[in-house]
Amino acid sequence: MKKNKYLIIILLFLIPLCVSAQSVSATFFNIPQQKVYLNAYTGLYMEVLDSVMMSNDKRVEFNTTMKTGMYQLETEFGETLDFIYDDAPVKIVVKDIDDINSIGFVDSQININWYAYLIMKERTLNSLNILKPVLREYDKESDFYIKAKNEYQSLQNNFVSYTDSIILDNNYASQLIKVDRFTPLNLDYDFKKQRDDLVANFFNDVDFNNLSLIPTNVLTTKIIDFLSILQTSEQNYEQQILSFILGIDKVLYLASTNFEMYKFVFQYLIEVFQELSINEVVDYMTRIPYSENLDCSEEEYNELLSIVEFNSRVKIGNLAKNISGKTIFDEEFDMYDIDSKFTIVYFWSYTCEHCRENIKDLKIFLDENPDFSLVAVSVKGDIKKIKKLIKKVKIKGYFYHDGLEWETPFVDDYAVTSTPSFFILDKDKKILFKPFDFNELNNFVNLIIKQ
Repeated sequence: MKKNKYLIIILLFLIPLCVSAQSVSATFFNIPQQKVYLNAYTGLYMEVLDSVMMSNDKRVEFNTTMKTGMYQLETEFGETLDFIYDDAPVKIVVKDIDDINSIGFVDSQININWYAYLIMKERTLNSLNILKPVLREYDKESDFYIKAKNEYQSLQNNFVSYTDSIILDNNYASQLIKVDRFTPLNLDYDFKKQRDDLVANFFNDVDFNNLSLIPTNVLTTKIIDFLSILQTSEQNYEQQILSFILGIDKVLYLASTNFEMYKFVFQYLIEVFQELSINEVVDYMTRIPYSENLDCSEEEYNELLSIVEFNSRVKIGNLAKNISGKTIFDEEFDMYDIDSKFTIVYFWSYTCEHCRENIKDLKIFLDENPDFSLVAVSVKGDIKKIKKLIKKVKIKGYFYHDGLEWETPFVDDYAVTSTPSFFILDKDKKILFKPFDFNELNNFVNLIIKQ
C-alpha cells in the first residue's frame, strides 16, 4: 500500500496515459487454489493494487483503475507473471506459470506480441550462451570456430531482423521491445573492444523522453544491465565504485532531457544503491542532485533536493531514529531502551494482506531467534482488529498505532513509502540492513548474522 503523502515525490511522474477501470482476468491450471495479487511497477518497488482469491475453477478477476504500463500477477506462493495493460481488457490463460511458452492471452494482441518477443529472445540468448565458450576456447582459424562464429552471427542477425520488423508498428509493446532487445556483439573485435562498443551504444534505442517507459521494468532493467557491464573481475572495490559513478553520470546525462524522467531515474538509482548498501555511491548521488545538462526550475530542483533528503535518513550505518510512546496495549516503551542484540523495525498496514501474513512469519522468526526484538508501527487499520490479530498470533513485540496513518512522524523518520517495510538494527540501534521483504530479512540473518 503506497503512502499518499509522498506521491508528489515518487509517483507524480507516472503520467496517466490512459486511466480506466478495466477487467484483468487469469485462469491458472497448474497451481493450487490461492490468493493472487495485482502489482504495478513503480521503480525499485512494486505497488500492490489489489488481491483476489482464486475461484474453484482457478480463476481470478481484477476490476481496478489502471494506467497504461506493465503490471504483474503474483501468487501467494511467490510465482509471478508480467503483462502489459493498454486500456483494454486482458484475459490470461496460464497452463504452466513456470514456462513462458505456456502463457497465453485472449484478444490482447499487444501481450501476444510481447510474449512472442520474450520467447524469441530467450531462445536466442540460450543458443548464444551455448556458443560463447566454444568461441573462447577454439582457435580462430579452425573450421569448428568458423562454423560456430557463423552460427552466432546468424542467430544475432535473425534476432535483429525479427525485432526490427516488430518495432515498425510503434505500438506500446514495440516501444518496450526496442528498449529491451540486446545489442549484437561484433565477433571481429577482441573482448575489450566488444565491451567498449557495447558501452558506447548501449542506450542507442532508448528514448528518454518517452515517459511510458517509467511504469515498466524495461528501463530499470536496462539501467542495471548497463551498470553491470561496467564491472570487471579485475577491478578492486575502489575501481568498482568509480565505474558505478561514471555509469550513473552517463545515465543521468541521458535522462536529463526530460525532468520527469530524470527525477525517476535519480530516485531509482539512489534506492538501488541504498538497498545494496554501497554507501560511497549513495553519498556521491546526494552531492549531485542535478546534472549540468538538466534544465529545471527552482521548484523542480527543490523536488530533487527533497528526494535526496528523504532517502538520506536511513543510510546503512546511520543511527536509526528513536520510536517511543505507548503500545496498542497502553504500555510505555522507548526503542533506545530495548536491550537486544538486534531489533527489527516493521512498518505495516492491517489492510495490506502481505503485512498481516508477515506478522505470522515474524512470530515464527522471533521464536527461533531470541537475539531479535520487534518494534512494529502500523500506519493503517482499525486498532481493534490490530489488537485481535496480535493476540491471535501471540507475537511478542512493541506494537505502535497512533491513528495518524501516513502522517505518523515515524514514517518520515524512516523514509517509508510503502508497506510492508523492514529495517534491521544492531544493538546500538544503527541500521544494518533494509530488506525488500520478509524473505530477504530471513536470508540476511541466515547468511550474514548467523555466520
